[in-house]
Amino acid sequence: MAARVIRLIMVVASLIVLFRGHNLPGGGFIGGLLAGGGIVIYVMAFYSHPLLAKTIRYVAPLRVIGLILALGSGLIGIVAGQSFLHAQWFELDIPMMGSLAVNTPLIFDVGVYLTVIGVMVMMILLLMEDRRWS
Repeated sequence: MAARVIRLIMVVASLIVLFRGHNLPGGGFIGGLLAGGGIVIYVMAFYSHPLLAKTIRYVAPLRVIGLILALGSGLIGIVAGQSFLHAQWFELDIPMMGSLAVNTPLIFDVGVYLTVIGVMVMMILLLMEDRRWS
């Protein structure tokens, strides 16, 4: 029963590590490992084939989405006339929320975060699958 609480704590801690990683130790890789660990602990505690299949179905696309974000953050520098992965800062105007300052290092870190979650969870869950080789 503690797996539900542990998963929540690990995912929240992973988001804290992700967003503080620009100025302090942490970032997308360590945050992704924490979040992936929380997901794996939950699946191991409540193991069933439907839960395993559902988790794989939802986590697998994170690998591609993360890689697209990381690559896209690098291409923004080229579009702006700078080098690949050159940091850019800009503001987004979000209706009913105001403006939000966004930078490409944050986009890159989120891409790494999603990729690490996807790859780590997929590797561990695929190793957990019950495959009978004949």
